[in-house]
Amino acid sequence: MTRALARALFKQGKRVIALKPIETGVDPDPQDAIALSRVCGLPEALRCSGFLRWRLPLSPMAACEEEGLPFPSIEALAQAIDGATRGHEFALVEGAGGILVPIDPTNTIAELIACLKWPLVIVARDALGTLSHTLTAHESAERRGLSIRAIVLVQGPWSQGDPSTRLNASILERRLPVPVLRFPFCSDDDDALAQAGEPLIPWLFPESVRTGLAPKDQPA
Repeated sequence: MTRALARALFKQGKRVIALKPIETGVDPDPQDAIALSRVCGLPEALRCSGFLRWRLPLSPMAACEEEGLPFPSIEALAQAIDGATRGHEFALVEGAGGILVPIDPTNTIAELIACLKWPLVIVARDALGTLSHTLTAHESAERRGLSIRAIVLVQGPWSQGDPSTRLNASILERRLPVPVLRFPFCSDDDDALAQAGEPLIPWLFPESVRTGLAPKDQPA
């Protein structure tokens, strides 16, 4: 999803940077961060200092405990993100597994978003179960005073033959005060993703903004 939006903006000639400041399962390379830097034409984005990488595919808190490392500072991470995105017309930051994923014993991705003071896009699978998951994520974000730009339901192989996909978006629209958008199933190709993401740009980026994306079950 982040990849699609970043590539769509890049193809429109925008100065866009897309980052994955927290990535686990890095063995040995941060594949999500590499893909995001590629679609923006910014290989130098991989050299941003202060970002967090762990070998084990765990939550940040669990990875620190398992690998015997100190917990990171969300304030320092927010400063690193802010510095890396300066000078760009559009900036997208992809979260890691959802807004309540623990970073340390007291902080989650939600606290990082609060430090950044960026609008949030909640990304979820368009499939059975998404209603409770998405409403819970929205409520958690709202209670923390986060600015929620939109909900995006992503269609994929999980949507095939699932009758809930006929109703998920309309039910969420009736229950939430933010736009509920749909991202269609397409091939895992940068330009195909960009084409699918282009119609979402006016909704998610009405002006030059920085935006954080919190995927729940969906890779970039």
